[in-house]
Amino acid sequence: MSCPDFCFPVRHFSPAAAVLVERWLEARNPDVVLIEAPADASGLFKHLVHEHTKPPVAVLAFTTVRPVRSVVFPFAVYSPEWVAVRWALDHKKAVRGIDLPALAFLEHFKPVDEEAEDEDDKDEDEDEDDAPEAPADPTRTLLDDPYETIARIAGDLDHASWWERQFESLDDPEAYRQAAFALGQQLRVVAPRDDALTSQRERHMRWALDEARITKVKGRLPVVAVVCGAFHAPALEAAQAMSDDEIAALPKAEGVLTLMPFSYERLSSQSGYGAGNQAPRWFEQRYWLGLAGQLSAAPARYLAEAARQLRLEGQMRSSAEVIEAVRLADGLASMQGGHAAVLAELRDAATTCLGQGDARVVAKALRAVEVGHAVGSLPKGVSRTALQDDFASQLERLRLDRWRADKEQSLELDLREDRSVKTAEAAFRDRDRSTFLHRLDVLGIGFGATTARDQAGTSKELWRLRWSPECEIRLAEASLIADSVEHAAAFSLAARLEAAEDVGQATAVLLRAAECALADALTLALGRVQALAVEEAAFAAAAAGIADLATLLRYGSVRAVDPAPLRPVLAQLHLRACLLLHGATVCDDDASRAIRLAMDRIHDATFLGEEGVDPERWLEAVAQVSHSDSRHPFLSGYATALLIERGRIDDEDLDREVARRLSPGTEADIGVAWFEGLVQRNRAALFLRRALWACLARYVDGLDDEAFRRALLYLRRAFATFPPGEVRRVVAILGELWQGGGAELAQAVERKLDQAEVEQAAADLDGLDLL
Repeated sequence: MSCPDFCFPVRHFSPAAAVLVERWLEARNPDVVLIEAPADASGLFKHLVHEHTKPPVAVLAFTTVRPVRSVVFPFAVYSPEWVAVRWALDHKKAVRGIDLPALAFLEHFKPVDEEAEDEDDKDEDEDEDDAPEAPADPTRTLLDDPYETIARIAGDLDHASWWERQFESLDDPEAYRQAAFALGQQLRVVAPRDDALTSQRERHMRWALDEARITKVKGRLPVVAVVCGAFHAPALEAAQAMSDDEIAALPKAEGVLTLMPFSYERLSSQSGYGAGNQAPRWFEQRYWLGLAGQLSAAPARYLAEAARQLRLEGQMRSSAEVIEAVRLADGLASMQGGHAAVLAELRDAATTCLGQGDARVVAKALRAVEVGHAVGSLPKGVSRTALQDDFASQLERLRLDRWRADKEQSLELDLREDRSVKTAEAAFRDRDRSTFLHRLDVLGIGFGATTARDQAGTSKELWRLRWSPECEIRLAEASLIADSVEHAAAFSLAARLEAAEDVGQATAVLLRAAECALADALTLALGRVQALAVEEAAFAAAAAGIADLATLLRYGSVRAVDPAPLRPVLAQLHLRACLLLHGATVCDDDASRAIRLAMDRIHDATFLGEEGVDPERWLEAVAQVSHSDSRHPFLSGYATALLIERGRIDDEDLDREVARRLSPGTEADIGVAWFEGLVQRNRAALFLRRALWACLARYVDGLDDEAFRRALLYLRRAFATFPPGEVRRVVAILGELWQGGGAELAQAVERKLDQAEVEQAAADLDGLDLL
């Protein structure tokens, strides 16, 4: 059976099909063009090919009830379907999608309701084998065609190479149509899709085709053209059409369709998108070369571009190397029986001639040639949600457009007023940028995240930015909350505040509200913090709250936050933390690490000079922990270190405390845990105290084998935080104490153990895990 005259079977994202389908449409001149796309997306087609729309773009469908589910249908400039839509609208022809509605796809992929699962639990075993599994990625399921078996039978490298060799060099629409249709027929034999979804899709396509054929255009039956996947083409006349009643009864999810920018990075199958191709940027180049009738120049274009990218990286490559690479690619193609090099052969030629045989040398350059960082765009007013429009408007206003790329970029912001500019908008542009990015972060859009800077302080921020199609999907989902980024962020913070169970969680919302410049949310959060602070009983939560409030008081001026209401809350929380410290330090080893971090937070905030925060009260509470034998020894040691830092323990008192804590009668896990806490701070000062190290050496020497094994865990953990330079100082001190053994000890410490010595040490320690 030959291909019907009304059908042009394609592979999605085939540049050859995109070139040839336009020629075929010109020759056929149909009244109605039908494409394999969601039927309910037809109203978006005029925006899809708008003169200011820049592919790649996608139709996005998402549910309006939570949890939000979504599916995307991407289009590139070399998509045959996109070309068909553009041709139809340019020639004022009707164009429609004939696949199942996108909302029907979403309903089909709806996860099994958990409550229904519980009710039907008794029948689950009986029906398990018959129940179809919903695929994890519906987009990939709808479009993917990874038929590697075909390539192996043909003796080619993979299915992509086989397809490229057999189809992408064709220059005759009729030859392409017949070959693609024959492939579809054979695929339906060797790899049939007998699932209900495929049957439903093809019956819907047949119904749409029949409807188009019988609907008159200008008083006559129309000439129809169908552009669809090669697999489905044979079913257009063989499948039984859905009835009108079945069409009306199609289950559909509650959802919305919109358009969104897409990117070549995500379209690339190298990024895991099964329906894409390996090299979308390169395939776009092939499309333009095909339109110009210059496809024979493709190998030279690819390799010359690769050489240019290498030169941009600082690696010089000559024209002679490019010429040799082109010759090698042609030779490799001839060995496979082809007359044009496919992508795999171009890569091999680039690696051999431009990378001198090392694929790593050319990897970055080839990815730039093949994938690139192209991101699509949509004009203002095109069908998008209000929140997506607000996002695009804010990017333009804040001059963040150039960071809208599918690659990681950094942006440093100075939140202070720039007095060198003339307008208020420009003076506070960086602060406004920060506000906008923080709002997106609260919404979980994923466009940017703050990262640590070399210089401490929050008057400056360093952001890592990367736009991806997933960002656009999350924006569309966030549109269910509000119509603007500002209002959506405020709603999200309000929900977090309502769920806050302790003062630490509430102050985290308070800090985010300040970063997002949301005055109403800030007021609500402060009220919630005040209410929770009165009865806060968790030391770690109080510490988190103190740290957030201290940060806001210290740097809030750059965000125009009024500090007056915050100071009484900080003073109240600080008082409660001082009262809670003694009880909080009775804990197990795991909890002691969290308590230590909480002590750090409070200690740092205590000495910032804030009104109502009493340093003496805090140091008294710390001293109680330091002197107590009933608190966790690690925390007692750490409290001692805090007191040393503030000059509250003199040398004699410290020597007595060390001698007491590391006396022969002290249990190994208690004595060494105390030492571990002590050396977490002020190491430079502790290195000057020979008595400390002498006492530690005597204490360890006096342990029996079993006690030493227990102590070794704490010692290893204590010294694991020491950088190599400090370890050498400890070795030098111990060498002096052991009278002349320092050199040998240093060599022993720095020498790497061989495998036999490692095994012997493990045996000596009786399997003790020190990792």
